[in-house]
Amino acid sequence: KNMSENPNQIERIDRCVNCFIRHNYHDHATVTMYSHLMSRASKIIVNDNSISRTDKNRVNSVENGRKHSGKGFMIRFPTKLHMVLSIAENDGFDDIVSWQAHGRCFSVRKKQEFVDKILSSYFGQSKIASFQRQLSMYGFLRLTQGPDRGCYYHELFLKHKLYLCQDITRTGVNGNVVKRRVDPKTEPDFYSMPFVAPDPELPE
Repeated sequence: KNMSENPNQIERIDRCVNCFIRHNYHDHATVTMYSHLMSRASKIIVNDNSISRTDKNRVNSVENGRKHSGKGFMIRFPTKLHMVLSIAENDGFDDIVSWQAHGRCFSVRKKQEFVDKILSSYFGQSKIASFQRQLSMYGFLRLTQGPDRGCYYHELFLKHKLYLCQDITRTGVNGNVVKRRVDPKTEPDFYSMPFVAPDPELPE
């Protein structure tokens, strides 16, 4: 039977196509803190006569990677995760969670120790599923093949570039994250890209 005569079949095919996650990676590794600040400054115009002090504080908190909770300021999830990875590297528990060598994704190497020692202390969570749900809500994707299999990445989540976390937006709502299959053919190969390096020092 001709497919054009069966709208239900066409609808099922459309749903099948949309259920796949397609990776569309943009390389932000060459962005520096200076260029990032200049780019953000050109987009933000604040009129002192039309914005309250409270709103100004909220704008500043967003610029610093924090969010306003109504009772105070909280460090946003991507910023906190980036900081935890730095702490893990500096304090010697990067055998539990760490960046991959190229600095473009991270790996939870020991899930149970990660839950026991890190989730409860830094994220106030007790289940790895809650952590994974947070990753999904902020647009992190999981790699399914190659040397980075099982790692998570976001194109704006790069080693040495904490400031890029300010641009990671929340894409889902608690309890409403739709799980979709990944299209492995579109997964990025981070080992074919330059490793992420610290920003060069600014001239005095």
